[in-house]
Amino acid sequence: MDLNQIPIMGALKERMRWLNENQSVIAENVANADTPGYRARKLEQQDFSSLVEKFAGDKEVSAPRGTAMLRTDPRHMSPTGAVEGEFKTVKDKNMEEDPDGSAVVLEEEMARMADNQMQYGLAVNLYRKNIGLMKKALGKAQ
Repeated sequence: MDLNQIPIMGALKERMRWLNENQSVIAENVANADTPGYRARKLEQQDFSSLVEKFAGDKEVSAPRGTAMLRTDPRHMSPTGAVEGEFKTVKDKNMEEDPDGSAVVLEEEMARMADNQMQYGLAVNLYRKNIGLMKKALGKAQ
């Protein structure tokens, strides 16, 4: 059985992928904090409830009749034109700019990193709890 067929498990997996990518973006911002002209980036926010609905099939994006794109491989582009699994980054417009043109505030990036770590821990714990519930339902709990 594919765990991604269970809506909450698929949504949690996607959430952890987003948080992992978010960690990479934050790390890139910190690494370039002293680079003149570098502007901090961040990922567009992800709505967890819409993820669950997406995996449950409640909200389905449909194309007009006869124009739907056929995907025969998960690596193919989605109907929206984006490659599956990529998350959109945007420049953080709320950052202050240094005299050299750099727009990264390390304190804010560290706070974002700590928040990201807490959210990832929450997602992992929810994933574990759901696995435990499934094991219990199957009579294989320890």
